[in-house]
Amino acid sequence: MPVLMCASGIYAAGAAWWRRRYPAPPPYSQAGLRLAGERAVAVAEAVVADEYALFAGAVGCPDDRGAGDVHTGNRRA
Repeated sequence: MPVLMCASGIYAAGAAWWRRRYPAPPPYSQAGLRLAGERAVAVAEAVVADEYALFAGAVGCPDDRGAGDVHTGNRRA
């Protein structure tokens, strides 16, 4: 047990020294977060559009012109 305590103390001291020498990068700025969010939305939209184009005929999805007279139980009038 004393060896474990000593080893963990040495590790903690080494980790603290390393963090002082090489600090973590600063957090994102607001503009960086906004741009990252926009990029994630664009990628998600591209994935959904590709999958919709691939499987639209297979699952009977309505086209972009609208569903016409198709009514589902989930929609409220």
